Amino acid sequence: MPQEIDSQFDALIEMYADVVADRLAEDPKALYEYCRETLVDYYENMTEHELIEHVVEMEDSDEIVTSIYGNYPVDGDQEIQGRDVTSYSLKEGETLSFPVHSPIK
Repeated sequence: MPQEIDSQFDALIEMYADVVADRLAEDPKALYEYCRETLVDYYENMTEHELIEHVVEMEDSDEIVTSIYGNYPVDGDQEIQGRDVTSYSLKEGETLSFPVHSPIK
């Protein structure tokens, strides 16, 4: 439902954010878990190469990346299992069909 006055909606956001932040401040373990889950959600929306570059830039070091991948920079041609590669498989007997378009002349 649209808000009649944006300032009321903004006030609700601010007030509720304060309530949740105060609650989390009372429980460091809950604060840690919330923060970690939020960061994981954020990083999962990056491609693998974007995340690699982000980690190196933010940490001012490639130590984390090289501990996992063995080298940095990770070559654009290096096959990385994960977010930059999409794999599809079919069950036995299944087929795929794609429309065929005539080349534009």
